[in-house]
Order: sequence, then C-alpha cells, then structure tokens
Amino acid sequence: MLFDFDKAQIRAAAATVLDTLADALNTLPDAVALEIRGHTDAKGSDDYNQALSERRANAVLAALRERGAAGQAGVRGFGESQPVAPNEVNGKDNPGGRQLNRRVEIFVRT
Repeated sequence: MLFDFDKAQIRAAAATVLDTLADALNTLPDAVALEIRGHTDAKGSDDYNQALSERRANAVLAALRERGAAGQAGVRGFGESQPVAPNEVNGKDNPGGRQLNRRVEIFVRT
C-alpha cells in the first residue's frame, strides 16, 4: 500500500485492496502472525520518518481491523532505512522512487 508525501492517511482508492486483503486474511488460522511494516522516503529527519512510518503501519492495521481482520497483527516502523527504490538518481530527486518507498508491507508468518 502506497502513501502520499508526508501523509499517513490511506488513499480512498485503496479501499478495494483492503477489502480483498481482509477477506484473504480472514481465511487464515488464528495462530498465523502478521506484521504490518511502515516505510518512508528519505525526505525529512530520521526521527520524523520513524514516527511517520509507525503512523502508516498503524493506519493500515486500523483499516484491517475495521474489516474484521488482523486481530493478532503487530506493527513496526522502519522509517527510511529499507528503500525499495532510489530516492535520488545521479544526485537528482527521483519522485517515482520516493513514491515506491512511501509504503506499508504486510508479512504473514506461517
């Protein structure tokens, strides 16, 4: 799930994804552990990005719980420490890469 710059609010367009994800999670046994992991791009201080990543993870957790899923899930924020794309290319801002880094990932431990 991707987020807008400096935001922890879930995009309206993500409702269908959350509905589908909640339905899938509800088919798993209760003993399966979930971890919801928040991430940011590299803009801003480390402390700010850490807190923002945690808010993003908590927003997804709340949305899934509203749908009756993720009761046993934990959340963890990683700030900007685990990018999946470069925030800069050749010393210049990379908006597409930064967008990919503003995300929440959900890990299902089986």
